[in-house]
Amino acid sequence: PTPLRLEGTLVFDHLKRARADLATMNRLLPEAERIARQQGEEFPSAEHLVAAEFSLDDGIAAAVLAAHAVDQDRWLDAVRQQHRDALGSIGISVDDGALDWKAPEAGPGTGALRSQESLREAFQRAVSFAKQDDRPVTSGHVLLAAIQPDHGTVPRTLARLGIDNIARYEHELIA
Repeated sequence: PTPLRLEGTLVFDHLKRARADLATMNRLLPEAERIARQQGEEFPSAEHLVAAEFSLDDGIAAAVLAAHAVDQDRWLDAVRQQHRDALGSIGISVDDGALDWKAPEAGPGTGALRSQESLREAFQRAVSFAKQDDRPVTSGHVLLAAIQPDHGTVPRTLARLGIDNIARYEHELIA
C-alpha cells in the first residue's frame, strides 16, 4: 500500500492552521487573563485582549498601535482613564489612587478561562477573519475584531488615544 501523504493537502494545511491558532490562543488568552487580574478585574474583556496582543511574536497589531505612539503601558493607562471617566459620567467620583491600587500578584490561571462577553465575541470574530484570509489568527485579526463594535471600552480608548478609525489600517492588520 502507498503511504498516506498529507503535506501539501487541504487537510494538512487545515491542521497546520489549527495548530497555529491553538498556539496563539494558548499565549493570548492566558496573557489577557493575567493582565485583567493585574488590573484588579476578575474576568478579562476585549481591552485586556488588545493589551495581550503586545505579547504575540507576529507584532502586527503592536506595529499599527506603535505608529500612534501606543505601547502596552500607554494602552492600559488609557483604559484606566476610560474606566474612571465612565464612572464619573454616572456620578461616581473616583480619586486618583482608587484605580491605581496594587492588585494581588497575578499568578497562573485557575483552569478554564472565564471572560467577559466582549473578549469571547472579539476572539470569535478574529477566528472568522483568519478563516476568511485562509491564514492562522494573528494579532492583526484580533485587533480588527476588537474594534468591530462601535461602542464599548476598546473604541472609546482608541478615541482617547487619538486613533479615530483604526479600521482604515485593515490592509496592514490582515496583510
